[in-house]
Amino acid sequence: MAVGIETKGLKAWFGNNQALHGIDLHVAAGLATAIIGPSGCGKSTFVRCLNRMHETVLDARVAGEIRVGELNVYSIPAVSLRRRVGMVFQKPNPFPTMSIYDNVAAGLKLNGIGNRNQLEEIVERSRNRPLCGTK
Repeated sequence: MAVGIETKGLKAWFGNNQALHGIDLHVAAGLATAIIGPSGCGKSTFVRCLNRMHETVLDARVAGEIRVGELNVYSIPAVSLRRRVGMVFQKPNPFPTMSIYDNVAAGLKLNGIGNRNQLEEIVERSRNRPLCGTK
């Protein structure tokens, strides 16, 4: 079966604190998979490593191999990877130094939408959309 996500010997550190200790995982393409465990066991760190979000943390580093499909996640720039491998946070997680407008528009700008009128229209439309599961 085709590879969805594969890690080999994945280790992660924050400074001297090792958070992940050699994770080997193979998830076949097209399957839904849950990562479960107690608080502090490394679930979020693992998921952040898949799209290189750990690189946004000072003193964080990773060793090992991560593949998403046939793509080695370290073979392309992080921003290009994040266009293909996203994350959905359990709680809202806006960039703290940016306005709500700029948070909503950030992904659009990264994907080449720079026209101010178009940005304002999309941001306004998203403001009026109900959240998932609400009526």
